[in-house]
Amino acid sequence: MDYFEKIVEKASELNLAGVELVSQVGTSVARREYNGIGPEFFPAELRRKITEFLGLFEPAALIHDLRNFRSNGSRWTFRYANDEFLANCRACASDAYPWYSWKRYRAWIVAKLLYDFVSGPGGWKAWMDCYDKNQKGTKK
Repeated sequence: MDYFEKIVEKASELNLAGVELVSQVGTSVARREYNGIGPEFFPAELRRKITEFLGLFEPAALIHDLRNFRSNGSRWTFRYANDEFLANCRACASDAYPWYSWKRYRAWIVAKLLYDFVSGPGGWKAWMDCYDKNQKGTKK
């Protein structure tokens, strides 16, 4: 089992919201669209380092990337994708640390910071970049 398959397996094991997107879009598309933690406009090396540091949240980031991949450009689905991302990040943290652990509390804070980022202007830009890419793909 390769690294990507382990991320998918963890997302399934945790029954994260939206995990069915992997099978809906297909494994090869999911593998192609997953770029780690951070928007596509970040340099690849920066995303690699952020992903390495915040690897706990990779299953949630995978699903979030697939939501972005399927962006329809609406604010409502943007908010839905980000709320789902926060819930999934919290599920990853809750799985990794017991309820009484300060590490869980700290991971929940990091999850909220990630949520604030994806919900802000950078997240909206990434959402609309994906939407634009989808629109170009349908106009052949």
